[in-house]
Amino acid sequence: MAYARNLAFTILACCLSAAFAQNTPPAAAAKPASAPAANAAPAPAAGPRPTENTAELDEVSRLMRAGKLQEALVLADAVVQSYEDRYRRGKVQVFASRSPAEAQAYLNEVGRKPSQGKEATEAGVYPSTWGDAYYLKSFILTEMKRYPESRKSIEAAVALAPHNAAYRAELGQLLLKEKNFDGAVKEFKRAETDARDFSPSTVRNRELARALRGQAFVMVEKKDLDGAEKTYNECLKLDPNDPVAKAELRYIAQKRTQQSGSGK
Repeated sequence: MAYARNLAFTILACCLSAAFAQNTPPAAAAKPASAPAANAAPAPAAGPRPTENTAELDEVSRLMRAGKLQEALVLADAVVQSYEDRYRRGKVQVFASRSPAEAQAYLNEVGRKPSQGKEATEAGVYPSTWGDAYYLKSFILTEMKRYPESRKSIEAAVALAPHNAAYRAELGQLLLKEKNFDGAVKEFKRAETDARDFSPSTVRNRELARALRGQAFVMVEKKDLDGAEKTYNECLKLDPNDPVAKAELRYIAQKRTQQSGSGK
């Protein structure tokens, strides 16, 4: 029987564990580079406790696994709104970070790109719970086949954490569903770079493999079987038991057999 490929090759458990990989305390706020220099260090932004809302997101994931998607969506929305109401206002930019290095990168980038037409104000960096809520909301909406809303939610997560490889890869997945292969590859490549540079060590290989699998999937769609095979084998170096990479390599072998039989 022919092997059937599936665009939605993200496993729910992997998505959830990646989302909750690491929550770190918020970094100190920084002023954009255009702000006048001051002798005193900028005051820290008022930020949430590192564990704030994690219990609610644990409940969201439990509801998702139980198939109670509407209940999970309502709770994820509530977490999102609680962050938006408390911490969005008065900031030039806000971010959700999983590590001090990622947080510092965001503050540095705000400094290079000051907002136009606004007085310099604080840039706040908060734990990744904020972005995770958008991420899970997007996943729920995808399961409900509400794709435009799902994309809007994952784009909000990416805006909060531009270097979060899990968020980038999920955006790539949605672009795959739209058959926007060039856009998807762009996101998967950025996810690969971000996984190497910023993903916590506990999930780096998993997030890197997901970014590579997305790129390889598009290679197969574009009939670049050699490139796809090489990339899937990179995934197996990260995890010799990667079930998706193994299945896709079998599919590639099947396609080559078919091509050989047809004389192509």
